[in-house]
Amino acid sequence: MKEIITDWGVDHAHFNALYETIKDAFGRGVELIQDQIHMDNDFAKGNVDFFPLENKIALVRVNVSFAESINFSRVLEVGPDYYACLFSLKEGVDLHVFDGLDDQEMNKMGMSATQSVLYFSSDVQTLFRVIPGEQTKMVILVFSSDALVDVLPRIKNIERSRFRIGQSLKGYTTMSSAMVDKVTGIFEHSSAEHIQPLYLLGAVYELLAILFLQLEEERELLEQSTGVAEVARMVQIRNLLIADFSNECPSLNEMAKKAQLSATKFKILFKTLFKQSYYQYYQRHRLLAARHALILGKSVSDTTYAFSFNSVGNFTVAFKKMFNMSPKELENQSKDFLIRVLINE
Repeated sequence: MKEIITDWGVDHAHFNALYETIKDAFGRGVELIQDQIHMDNDFAKGNVDFFPLENKIALVRVNVSFAESINFSRVLEVGPDYYACLFSLKEGVDLHVFDGLDDQEMNKMGMSATQSVLYFSSDVQTLFRVIPGEQTKMVILVFSSDALVDVLPRIKNIERSRFRIGQSLKGYTTMSSAMVDKVTGIFEHSSAEHIQPLYLLGAVYELLAILFLQLEEERELLEQSTGVAEVARMVQIRNLLIADFSNECPSLNEMAKKAQLSATKFKILFKTLFKQSYYQYYQRHRLLAARHALILGKSVSDTTYAFSFNSVGNFTVAFKKMFNMSPKELENQSKDFLIRVLINE
């Protein structure tokens, strides 16, 4: 898997450095045409466009299909000199937001970027991965830490004010329908060349406004933790927890360690976010998955061990408590249904 290490910035120097990095990685078929990196070879096809809208704000538009998985990581800088926001329109990207070099285990989990937003300051290690065969469509906004001084007043105790006062910042959130529409417009809009910068600048400010409003709406939830990164990690933990039921439930202490939280705080935050305790949540989703397997024709005994229950008896008790019927009853119903379908055919 290729890894491209680069950085974002508001000036042509950063964009030219990105071009050189991509050219070194992909070889022939990569050209820099004014403010566009054009790729057309066996590894990648598409364009990366750069729009320096003001001295302190720039927009990068990525519309490329890659033939192989690629990790895009960025260079760490000391001090939050700028912020970047990645708006992803396609499922062919995984976004990550991690610090330092000790997050390899967390990187294995990843965060699926189905119309998602990743934001960070220049002193935060980040990574996104492109998936082969999918069209990667992203808008990346880059702005200096003082770019919003004139348009965003200083508001105490509000998370979004940190974007303009030079503090470290990192987070992950989903794209609202308004964001999706605006990002889609950035890809599809066409106008006279001298009008386009005005349109894009307006779109940038509108996207940031929508993002800040969404973060403000989420603030009450985020205040339950010490930062948005903890919530992102909890989402990752939840996804990992219910991804595989073939082994016993991972211990709470083990998962708390992965989330970089104490067991007590992990337990409280998990219940706050997902409305059930850690083990209740695991059990509920394990039983739902087992029920689905039974409906599809799997036997009770096979389901018992496929979903790591100790015995058919334990599985039956837990299943009946949740669904008011035994697994055997559901298995028989599924068989009867299948027989009727075959007879009708």
